[in-house]
Amino acid sequence: MICFSPDFTHPDRDERLRQVQRQKAAIDLTARLGARHCRTLSGQRYPGLGRDEGIARTLDGIMQYASQNLIPVTLELGGKSPNIFFESVMDADDDFFDKCLEGAALFALNQGEVCTCPSRILVQESIADRFIERVIERTKKIKMGHPLDPETMIGAQASQDQYEKILNYIQIGKDEGAEVLCGGEAQKNEGVEGGYYIQPTLLKGHNKMRVFQEEIFGPVTSITTFKDEADAISIANDTLYGLGAGVWTRDAHQLYQIPRAHQAGRVWVTATTLPAHARSALQKSGSDAKSQMMLDITATTEYARLLQQKANGFFKNP
Repeated sequence: MICFSPDFTHPDRDERLRQVQRQKAAIDLTARLGARHCRTLSGQRYPGLGRDEGIARTLDGIMQYASQNLIPVTLELGGKSPNIFFESVMDADDDFFDKCLEGAALFALNQGEVCTCPSRILVQESIADRFIERVIERTKKIKMGHPLDPETMIGAQASQDQYEKILNYIQIGKDEGAEVLCGGEAQKNEGVEGGYYIQPTLLKGHNKMRVFQEEIFGPVTSITTFKDEADAISIANDTLYGLGAGVWTRDAHQLYQIPRAHQAGRVWVTATTLPAHARSALQKSGSDAKSQMMLDITATTEYARLLQQKANGFFKNP
């Protein structure tokens, strides 16, 4: 595997690409490329599998130009992953419930710049007020600050463009009528005043809003409620994406049935939706010839995490 950063203006660019051809190596693209760079790489007659993580518009170009030479491509384009919390999670205020709160707050992991981050939270109506109150409490304890401070939990966004995009989406949510439960603003931190920091933000609304349907890729999650299992599945699958999803419940029936109703490449069961290597993807989240076959396999393997009832320690309460 040869990885490009890809600085295609580098004087050794052509030699690097010839090296790919000689070694019959796969090409791994991990940057967000423009249309010109898509043509530069995928338009060449280089064998191997091209895997690119980035936005759908760019990767449409990858598919188009790679198809001219019949080069197979696997795409991972992001997601809008639902995190579903059924009423049984509040049957007791124990270690498992603490793990549930951690799972909800992980929308801010790595400043939300994780494709599988739980960017939609679905809560059963019967516990909505009490559960959301606890999630707000947990979210407000996430500490932002200097990256070298060991107490800092999340840092700044990757770029000014991303910073401005996230703030724009928060404003879009407000304009659509979403309720800002916490956060919703830029954050100024002592010692890093020029950093691209954004407060972890909870927006409450309905699933048809843009902040529920479009990937923000920042410390923002959208919260809505559902009535029953059928309603939860309907809302969860009402999206253009299909990368990841999470199910939280103490009910054995729901633990088994609900993940299999998800239209997502990987479903976490009472487990934090951490980044996972070699994910399969459905719908606008990407393409993979093995995605359909992988659905049952990945859903089954994730059940191993049921054995761990305690939180992993992310955003731990002081």
